[in-house]
Parts: sequence; structure tokens; C-alpha cells
Amino acid sequence: MLNRDKKKSFFFIALLTAGAIGYTQPAAFFSYRGNNFSELSCGGIVYTPKQNKYHQSFGAGAAWVKTPIDLRQPFTVSFVLDYIDTTGEDGSAFVFQTDTNAVGETYNGLGYRKIDQSIGITFDAVKNDYDNDPDFDHISIQANGDLDHNSSNNLAGPLSLESFYEITDPIGGDPIIKFHHLITVTWDPSATLLSVAIDKVTYITAGIDLVQKIFKGNPIVYWGFTGSNTQTVALPPTAEVTFGYAYFFFGDVFPRYSSDPVLDTCFGKAITFSDSSKYNSDYSLQDLSLFKWYWNFGDGTLSTDRNPPAHNYPAPGYYELKFTATNQLGCTTDTLKRIIRLGSKPKPDFSVETFCTNSPIQFIDQTTIDVGIPVAWHWNFGNGIISDDKKPFTSYTTAGIKSVTLSVSSEFGCRADTTKTFPVTDKPVVDFNYIKDCEGNVFYNSSLLNNTVMKEWQWSFGDGFVSNTNQPHHYFSKNNTYTSSLFAVSETGCVSDTVKKNIVINKVYPFAGNDTIIATGQPLQLNASGGTVYSWQPATGLNDTNIDNPIAVLQKDQAYVVSIRNDDGCEGRDTIRIKVYKGPDLYVPSAFTPDHNGLNDVFRVTAPGFKQLDYLRVYDRWGKLVFETRDISKGWDGTLHGVEQSTGVYVWIVKGIDYRNESLFKKGTVTLIR
Repeated sequence: MLNRDKKKSFFFIALLTAGAIGYTQPAAFFSYRGNNFSELSCGGIVYTPKQNKYHQSFGAGAAWVKTPIDLRQPFTVSFVLDYIDTTGEDGSAFVFQTDTNAVGETYNGLGYRKIDQSIGITFDAVKNDYDNDPDFDHISIQANGDLDHNSSNNLAGPLSLESFYEITDPIGGDPIIKFHHLITVTWDPSATLLSVAIDKVTYITAGIDLVQKIFKGNPIVYWGFTGSNTQTVALPPTAEVTFGYAYFFFGDVFPRYSSDPVLDTCFGKAITFSDSSKYNSDYSLQDLSLFKWYWNFGDGTLSTDRNPPAHNYPAPGYYELKFTATNQLGCTTDTLKRIIRLGSKPKPDFSVETFCTNSPIQFIDQTTIDVGIPVAWHWNFGNGIISDDKKPFTSYTTAGIKSVTLSVSSEFGCRADTTKTFPVTDKPVVDFNYIKDCEGNVFYNSSLLNNTVMKEWQWSFGDGFVSNTNQPHHYFSKNNTYTSSLFAVSETGCVSDTVKKNIVINKVYPFAGNDTIIATGQPLQLNASGGTVYSWQPATGLNDTNIDNPIAVLQKDQAYVVSIRNDDGCEGRDTIRIKVYKGPDLYVPSAFTPDHNGLNDVFRVTAPGFKQLDYLRVYDRWGKLVFETRDISKGWDGTLHGVEQSTGVYVWIVKGIDYRNESLFKKGTVTLIR
């Protein structure tokens, strides 16, 4: 055995196993016992010395794969053993046993000593006389937790490992003794042979019926790794001590995958799934055949190939894909799941409400998809115009059978198209004219200017009234300019352009002026209205008979008739009556009877020749003012503040200015009779 004082040691064991059952993550994969664990993962188990303050260490641990194996079936496991001697590292063992709660002793017991009903392949780095160890680091096959090489439980070995060591002697330091080789443990139940290979060359074997001799007829066992750390020398707390450790490295795999085509995608294409996992293993274990893959395509199809054949799904829909990659223990860091959506091809369809030339035609998408939704549309209208809108418009300048192609793509890239034909018919071309009279009547006459069959006519006269006859008549009650419009609809539903025309209603409303009174010889300005051409009859007293505002000078009563014509040639007549009084003067009645019979109900002044009334005031017999006005046309109705005044004599005074600007004042009495 190499000088213990000169060698530093630790175990680094990387393991991958063939024939593992199922897959899981580390927390649910191992049962572990003991006090010297520092790491437990899918990638490995680390046993580290548990020290007191004097750097003494007495630790042992065991980790068992929870899923048992059947020794009636072949079993193979491979691992890399990295072994470098250093303080406190006893060694380790690979073990078959029946109790997942089992853990062996420390004190160079490898964590295996005293595990009953077991078989262990021990890697021993410390010579112990009480175990009858040889003078070299060794490998042995030992049963029932018994490490004594002189015992009947020593089935094979010990054999030296030191021929496999690589020793380097750094300048100024202790030699570094390194063991780094692939270890393969194989159980062959048909030959009842347990063998251990180093770098794939068998190195040690034991022929024994494990089921009957070790496990008493029970073929179901657990397997795993044990290790111990022993350092009994008390060292100063401040001492710098480098401890060894055992690292069972199983290899990490971080599942990843890719697909071609990229998911999600359109149904109908075979999908190639490829493993793109990240593998972390010892450089001696780059052979990926030591890993396992599990694919569940979600349609009842499974595969354990790393890169399975291109997969054809049975139908469009949603499928749950599951993928994981494990080391041969069956342990994994993750199981990837995702819902694959395989879209179905669209079923393109569309509708059109009208098919008319020279009119916007809207196309309504009516596409359906069983799996997915439409996200892109492409229209070819056959008229040189294309569109990517969902509800596009186009127009045609000529009638005839038109062909339209719609291509629809879904969110999954599924694409389909359809072509439909439909007839385009001419839309009506219409116009109208009209005849109007002088009373506000308009007679409309529509005309169809192309060869279409009409279904309806729609008129709007501009004053809120409408009609659906083709030759309507309408009466306008007021003079104004009205915008009348017409459109028509053919039997195919085509709507014409709307024709609009302004119609001026210019009825004649002749007005000669209100009847009036004047004084003898007083000039009177007449003011007629209602047209553009005027003619007065008779010409007596007029300065001009062909204008709207001639001046009349009269000596007696006179009636004038004015004839009025507008720009449309419409004519009308009106009469004004002029009563001529001697004057200018103020004529005041002596009595009035306000009995509401329409005769002599109001006391007022008649003022021929007067242009202004300064006031008309009425007082009762006590001198109280009961009425006052400055309007010649107004008079007293015999009330004061709405209260009828009593019969009696009332005093009045009046003053005004005539057309010659001369002032006249009068006063008198009037009798109110009830």
C-alpha cells in the first residue's frame, strides 16, 4: 500500500446505469441515511467529512435507489471512479441489499460494515489490520457488511488498484495519486456471476447465487452507494486540514428538444422531434447510449429513441407532448410538457350582398376553421385589384360573370383558398326633370338612361316629404329653394347614383299696402311688394304707375289695384283703399260703447295728415288719468288696469304734428255708454 503519510485521497464516482426503470427527479428518487451528505442530485451524491472543532471526523452515509430491481433479471451499471488519496477518506462501496433504511459504520467501515443480507463491491483506500487488509489500495467483493478479508464473506479479492494509479510529483509538494477509470458492475443470473470491469475489461468476479446464498430466496433488492470518513487525530482548531470526500457522479441531463417544423404548426406535415438536451458527464462517459429518452406524443404513441422517426399525428387538434431524458439511473432534472396545437386547414368562404357596376362591392369573409383561427386574408378580384383586408371593397366597370379568389391562412400557418363566380349587373343610371306652376306645385318626371329593370324609385323633395313613385307630384307650401333628390334600385339590388337638383319655389304674394287715411292734398308714399314687375290702376293722383312705390296726391277717396309679376312670370293682384279727409286735422268722437259687439268699442283719434301723435290722454271727472298713448292706431277700451270704468263723461286732450310739421292741440269730452 502506498505510504499513507504521502498520499492524498478522495473518491469521485460518476455513475450511469443501464436497465433503469421509469424516470423521476432526485428528491423522489433516493432514500438516504447517515450524517455525511453535502449534496444529493440527479448528477451525484457527495459524502463530506463532518468535523468537530479539532478536525476529527466520524461519518457514514448511504443512498439507495427507491425503485428495487429483480435479481432474476440481468443488471448492469457503469460508473467512473475518480480516486485521489487525502485525509479522512476511508473509501466507498457499491451495494445490493434489502433495507432502504440501512447504513453501515464509520471508523473505516466504508458506510457498509454491518449491513446484513448484502453484497458489496468495496473500494478501500485505508489499511486496517483488524480487517486483514493488504498493503495496497484494493477492490474486493464482500458479503453481509463484513470487511474482513479472512472471513467467508470475502467472496473475491482483494485485488490491487494501484496499477491503475497515475502518480504525479509536483515540485515542492506531496505526490498526487490519482485513479480515474470506468467501472462496470454486471450481474448475470443465468451464470450466477457477479463481475466488475475496469475500462470494460473484467477485473474481478465472484460466482455465487445471490438470490439463494445472500438474500435467502428473495430476488427483490435495492442498490446504491455507501461511504465513510474517519479522522481520529485531534488537531488544533486553527490547523489547516484538507479533507477528502466521495463523489458519486451519475451524469446530469437537462432535457431540451426541437422540432421541424417549429411548433405550433399546421396538421398534415410529419413532425421531426430531435433531442437537444444538455448533457453533463465525465469525459470518459461521452457515449450517449448510457442515457435514456422518453417521448409521449400525446396521441397514444410512445418512443424511447433519442431522435424518433418523423411523427404523423392522426388529426388536427391539441396534443400534450411529454419529453424527458434521464441518466441510466432513471433520474432526470425535468420532464418537459407542452400542448401542441395542430391547426386544421381553413374552409374559405365569403358572401357578397350586391353585384353592381361602378359601385363599391363589399365582400364578407365567412371562413370557418375547426382548429385555429384565421389571421390573414388575400383576395384577388380578377379586375387587377388585390386586398389583404378581412372585409374588403372593390368595384367593376363592366357587367358580366366575375371570378374572385380568397386565400386564408390560420394562426398555425395552415392555408387554403377558394374561387367563386358571381354576376355583376349594371347599376341604374337615372335622371329627372320637373315642371312647376305659380301655386307651388311641382310635377317630376324621372328617366332611366340605361338598360336595367327597375324595382323602386326613391324621391326626397327637400322639405321632409318623400315618394316612391316614378313620376310624383308635390306641393310646396312655402317659398324657398329646395334640393330634390332621386335614386333608384334595380331588381338585382343595384342602387343608382343619387341625382340632386335645386328647385326654387317662387309663388307670388301680392301686397299693395294696408288701407290708410290721408288729408286732402297730402302726398302718400305707396309701397307694394311680392314681385319684380308692378302696374298700378287707375293712374289718378300717381306720379308713376310702373314702380313698386309711387307717390299719390288725392283730393277724394281712392282705391288702387296693383298687378305684380315675379321672375317666373307668375302674377297676382292686390288693392289698397285710401280715405281722404279735410285737414290735416284731429277728429275725436263724442261717445263710444265698449260692449264688445265690434261696433264703436274703442275711443280713438282719427288723424288725417298727421305723422306723429304726441299724446292722447283721458281723465275721469275727478281728474284721474285713466288712459294715455302716443300711437295713433291705438285707443281706449273703457278700462283701467283691466277694470271696466263706469258710464259717464270723460275729458280728453290730444296733441300731434302733421306732415307739414305743424303742431295741433285739442281737448274735449267723450261719453262712455254701457
